[in-house]
Amino acid sequence: MEIFRIEAGDGYSLPIYHFQRKDWNVGETVSAAVIHMHGGGLIAMSPAMSVQRLSQIVSDTGIQAFSVDYRLAPEHRFPTALNDCWDCLGLLHANARSLRIDPSRIAVMGESAGGGLAAALTIKAKNANFSPPIAHQILSSPMLDDRTSGQVPGDFCLWDAEDNLTAWTAYLGQPPGGNNVSVLAAPGRLTDASELPPLYLDTSQFDLFVHENMEYVQKHLQAGVHTECHLYPGLPHGFDGLLPTHSVSQQLENNRKRILGSL
Repeated sequence: MEIFRIEAGDGYSLPIYHFQRKDWNVGETVSAAVIHMHGGGLIAMSPAMSVQRLSQIVSDTGIQAFSVDYRLAPEHRFPTALNDCWDCLGLLHANARSLRIDPSRIAVMGESAGGGLAAALTIKAKNANFSPPIAHQILSSPMLDDRTSGQVPGDFCLWDAEDNLTAWTAYLGQPPGGNNVSVLAAPGRLTDASELPPLYLDTSQFDLFVHENMEYVQKHLQAGVHTECHLYPGLPHGFDGLLPTHSVSQQLENNRKRILGSL
């Protein structure tokens, strides 16, 4: 793994964590790639929390991974984080030859807030007629909709309505739920998923986001988008991070690797 920096659209020096297999420099083969966005409610965390998992994904699938150390709210409100991810996508396309990436085989992936950013990046790319289009969107318990409220059933809530209110207020710079929130800020507000790339989404029963996640899946199904969804019963938000060696967590991770390995 190496960390390099690119110049963002506003001149900021944006760190990108780059993962590739050690034997990748052999030959002239090009690979698929995934742009990864970490979780943390748009207000915390960094790609450092995902180094071990992304290293294993790259080792097992042979793809390259680029994790964006996007800027966080409240210091940096929407659309700064999304623009950082957009700049990473542009870098991969502009430098596909030197990076030995097939630009038609670039997926986006994220968990929680990062899943929301991955969804938003996909919508932004479609609206901009970005070509070649994003190959796949891989979303894990994505944070999609600022209008979500209520409490989570069960005793193991890791992200509740109060956390959600804090995060969305910081990201939007205003109370969530208003009529002027862009779909690029809250992809759950999407009304038409037509022409979006294939969707893989996993979520869990005792997750504050479960209903917005299932609604997002339904919108893709209604639009005829190739869609795969896994709903894990009896588990809370982020269970795979808490129990990475659990059989269900391993199943989830293998599903993601299967999608990435098929690019």
